[in-house]
Amino acid sequence: MKGINTPGARASKVEASPLVSSKGARYQTLRFLHSLGKVVHSMVPPHSLRLEMRHKNTILVTCFLLCTGLTLLFAAPIAEDTYGKIQSMDLASQSMDTIMQEYDKLYSQVTKIAQNALEDMQKARSEGNLQAYRDAHGRYSSLSRFVLNQQDTDRLLQRILREPEAERTKYATWLYGKSNYYRPVLSIDFSLSRDGYRYSYTQRLQQKPGTDIVLPDASQVRVDRNRAGILAGWGLQPETVDFEPGQTIAMPLTNQTLYAVWKSAVQFSDTIGNIESVQEQVSAGDEITVPTVTPPDQSYRFVGWYDRSTRTLLDDETTYTVSGKGAIFEGLWKNLTFDAFNTIYYGFDRLPVKTQIGMGFSISNQGNVPLSGLKATLATESSHVSILQDTIVVRDIPAGMHRTNNSRYATNIQSTISGEANTFRFVIDAATPAGTEIPFVVTITDSDGESWTSQVVFKVK
Repeated sequence: MKGINTPGARASKVEASPLVSSKGARYQTLRFLHSLGKVVHSMVPPHSLRLEMRHKNTILVTCFLLCTGLTLLFAAPIAEDTYGKIQSMDLASQSMDTIMQEYDKLYSQVTKIAQNALEDMQKARSEGNLQAYRDAHGRYSSLSRFVLNQQDTDRLLQRILREPEAERTKYATWLYGKSNYYRPVLSIDFSLSRDGYRYSYTQRLQQKPGTDIVLPDASQVRVDRNRAGILAGWGLQPETVDFEPGQTIAMPLTNQTLYAVWKSAVQFSDTIGNIESVQEQVSAGDEITVPTVTPPDQSYRFVGWYDRSTRTLLDDETTYTVSGKGAIFEGLWKNLTFDAFNTIYYGFDRLPVKTQIGMGFSISNQGNVPLSGLKATLATESSHVSILQDTIVVRDIPAGMHRTNNSRYATNIQSTISGEANTFRFVIDAATPAGTEIPFVVTITDSDGESWTSQVVFKVK
């Protein structure tokens, strides 16, 4: 079963609150101390001035410590006042922007207290002062009372859902970043139970509200279509289609479940031949006309219509007799495209005479089934050429990939033709006039006997 697709990252990263995890605050503190250390080091006076400045430095440090102490003394009560204001706030009469502003103010105040507590913890640890460490740790731990709890989160979500629909996602995203208790879940229920067939599978997804979610389409649902039918869509109720297979929806703001809705149908789908045909309301024994395909060009070979669920291949059939509740047939195509030819070292128009010349090629598979058992042959009608190596074996090519005559691995992009290993070999007669054009024909055959041919012309130097 393939999962639900979300653009970008598979799952949204949960943004940690600075009140829940100390990593962010500790990191910022360490960065601050590091930068402060550089400034202090750059400002160290010459030895002749140090004694003169020592007294002044002592006064400055004392003032700094007094100011810091006053800041810490008033920071906690200020945070308490802000928290009390929030708790007494009438959410129904306040705008969401005002509510967010107060919470952001509280978190800014608490973050400063947390950073100072972490600095004191670090200092106490380095000095081995256990009591000072416990005091700082107590201040840090006490901040947990300011974190959004389940009850406050529910109150805020209820308030957000009263906003106009166009504004809800913005406010819900803010709440998602502030509260660890707000993690909406979208459940995708594939379950089916009828006519003696039972299939049960539910996928649960947690994402930030408003994130694009691509629902599974019929090709991604691995069920026995002969007994289940095919996917008609997804619904908020088990028998009603609200969203199409493969449709992109926004992550909901509250917990929701989408149910797979099934139908009896036969579908023919071919992205290469551009065919999409669905016969609905079918019953076992019905005769369905198989669509006729047209190759995009001569490099394509149609293998047939294949239903992966029942492993049924329709290669030469013009009709299909429905078995069970349905099937999804996809068009299978072989393809071999000659991307390039070249000689090794000599290019196209400067081939020497009386020299063994290597020749290679680059090919690709633009179909949707792999090519295997490939054998390439070289031929020419020119009387000036003696072919020394006219047959080479080429490795398999997966669908959508490229390779050369001697590349070890298939690649996503076309590779350069190089190297004398596994190449065609030929010699041009010494009496061949300069500028003579010599045509070659390359044929590649796969394990099923399908063949592809291309011609290339080289010129004697």
